[in-house]
Amino acid sequence: MIQQTKVGTLVVLSVLSSAIGWSLSQLWPIWFEQGIPISVGSAVAMVLVTLSLLVWTLMTRARLKPGSQAPRLHPLVAARTAALAMSTSRVGALVFGFYFGVALSSLAGANSPAANNRIVISIITAVASLFTAAIALWLERICRLPQPPAKPEVRNGSSA
Repeated sequence: MIQQTKVGTLVVLSVLSSAIGWSLSQLWPIWFEQGIPISVGSAVAMVLVTLSLLVWTLMTRARLKPGSQAPRLHPLVAARTAALAMSTSRVGALVFGFYFGVALSSLAGANSPAANNRIVISIITAVASLFTAAIALWLERICRLPQPPAKPEVRNGSSA
């Protein structure tokens, strides 16, 4: 049985990837004599992923809500949606940590326009990925099945 994602796991992933982002951002100028390139495309892509996941979550919630008029979600689609939510929460945590680390590292050189641009894009990407992880946790909770009732223990050969 698959366990629900723990927030502590996502925090650990974020801290580890933040250290990687910070380290890579510190080493990049030494290796390539320029700051780490951060594209606007990463921020746009993460915002689009966040919005898409939010729409999917709201649609799934409407189709799994008891007494809803919307057609019921097929159980296999619900299971795949839960798997998508689990993986998305982890990716969101990793991306958040990486770009947060890059933003922290870039604060030291914030006197140049390139560093300021890098900080803004990194923060937008980090915030969008944080929202992605939170929405994914919500979607995972929506897709959770109720626990089956515990079966009474039956003893063989004894009468009560």
